[in-house]
Amino acid sequence: MILEVNDVSKVFISRKAKTVANDNLSFSIQEGEIFGLLGHNGAGKTTLVKQILGLLIPSSGDINLLGKSVIQSPTWARSVCAMQPQSQVPLGFLTPRQAVSMMGKMRSGKNFNPKRMEMLFEALDMGEWLDTEGQKLSGGVKRLTAFCMTAISPSNLIILDEPTNDVDPVRRHYLWQVIRDLTRDGTSVILVTHNVVEAEKAVDRLAILHKGKFIEQGTPSQIKSSVNNLVRFEISMLDHKVKLKTPEWAISTNHSGSKLSFSLEPSNVLRTINWFEDQMNSGKVLNYTLQPTTIEDVYIELTSEKEIIR
Repeated sequence: MILEVNDVSKVFISRKAKTVANDNLSFSIQEGEIFGLLGHNGAGKTTLVKQILGLLIPSSGDINLLGKSVIQSPTWARSVCAMQPQSQVPLGFLTPRQAVSMMGKMRSGKNFNPKRMEMLFEALDMGEWLDTEGQKLSGGVKRLTAFCMTAISPSNLIILDEPTNDVDPVRRHYLWQVIRDLTRDGTSVILVTHNVVEAEKAVDRLAILHKGKFIEQGTPSQIKSSVNNLVRFEISMLDHKVKLKTPEWAISTNHSGSKLSFSLEPSNVLRTINWFEDQMNSGKVLNYTLQPTTIEDVYIELTSEKEIIR
């Protein structure tokens, strides 16, 4: 087992309030596994990651990395982990080649392997920017450079916080392939994200963190089946400004731009198609897609329920 988090809680106490950032969290990660940590901003993801890296001490519970307590050996924990933060790395006048090479030498010393660096650059198709100063690079290329700085030295555990932000669709595909290739060498990965669609495609297992608590964890298929057997109905509207009233049987409605989606019971599929045809005849919609429930649907439903309960 690479990582074991056992009943970890973190409480911040100020003069005015007591904030429970992490509430009795437990999970484990095996060698070569991609584990998704999914949640809204403020859900407690960053606090948990800082404890795994030994930057914060849990209020209670324990964290074991390769069988060794992170609480007792925080500096050692950071030596066997690598992390790509959510914020952009300030490259300044450094080129991607210089930045990644410098990080590789810092982390690996005499064991630094330039061939690994070239392999990463080639796999991500970064050749045209390798000798361009950081201040002249796009956000996506800076993001890829930060990933290479994280992956340049072999690590037991790599933590990636929103690694695909600003990355173009083609290189995003390359990036996920490189991440999967790393796990074949035994590296484990924690993917910290609120991008539900990417998480479902990329991870082996995931945990949904909401207000400091895990409200569900398991494989994507386990999480979907544990909630419901609904199907997803997504509509493309002619104008994103159109306010479309959803049918009364719609569940977990989500409106994003010109897309409207909701879940429904399989028994309501036919009547939903009839409802859609009425909307199309009135000139409000273009087309629809029908598919099984996604992690995004489950995520919206679970977190919405928690908001209502509160």
